[in-house]
Amino acid sequence: MLYLDGKKLEEILSAKDAVNAVKEAFSLYYQGKVTQPQRQVLTIKGNWWGIMPSYTDFSVVVKIVNVINENKNRGLPSVQGIVILMSPDTGEPLAVIDGTILTAIRTASASVLSTELSYGNRIPTLGIIGAGLEAYYHAKIASEYLSISRILITARKSHIELAKKIGADAVDLQTLLKESDVIFSTTSSKEPVVLGKFLKEDFHVSSIGAHTPGAREIDDETIAKAKTYIVDSLQAVSSESGDYIQPQKKGLIKNVIEIGKIITENIKIERPSIFKTVGISAQDNLTAYYAYKLSQTFSK
Repeated sequence: MLYLDGKKLEEILSAKDAVNAVKEAFSLYYQGKVTQPQRQVLTIKGNWWGIMPSYTDFSVVVKIVNVINENKNRGLPSVQGIVILMSPDTGEPLAVIDGTILTAIRTASASVLSTELSYGNRIPTLGIIGAGLEAYYHAKIASEYLSISRILITARKSHIELAKKIGADAVDLQTLLKESDVIFSTTSSKEPVVLGKFLKEDFHVSSIGAHTPGAREIDDETIAKAKTYIVDSLQAVSSESGDYIQPQKKGLIKNVIEIGKIITENIKIERPSIFKTVGISAQDNLTAYYAYKLSQTFSK
């Protein structure tokens, strides 16, 4: 049985491969070609745990993932996980994969894909809120896949170090919001960090945090301004994300559409736009499957 650690995943999965994997995942999910029960979620001692299975005709995946907030003080990524890939035909385990890095790659790839669909490939200024593992991979995959003139980054701490690492400018939050055309919000904040009063008129925001009903990354003003609200799974955000549940109750959300429908039906997106993702197992499934198949090519 194959083991793919984070270093190996980076070697074999290009940004193009990773974005193509999540693109296919969202399309298959929208078409009903992925069997994916709602993930099981546990909150224990303030930490979030998720168990995420999914089945396609060519791959079966189970991921166990968590968000351990105290890991920031331990020098560890707050998101940890493991992915098991199995054959749908024989049931045999094919690979065990580093779920921490795979999650970061597939999540960043989804944000990049939403940007391409809504804004295009040429981004004047990209702003990244956060300085953790997700922020790093968002910058990495975006830089490899899109044409970006400038990257800004802000966070409560560590963003200056990350800015140097990725060749970005470290700025305060208000400056980032005012100057960015596209914003990736990659925080564990429970209060909004994307504030509509500071944003440009023609923005695209991708938010990967606020994956519980009581948490927010995006304020009501931003949501009210958005002409298109894109989601990875309407079922998932309706039960998990405060960035959808709370403004939806207030009637602030307009034109909700799953990203898989945009891809499958080639729908043009009207901006300003928001992409809200809580992550679905289909993304892990296809990214793991792509990585496994590419590893077979690399080993020859």
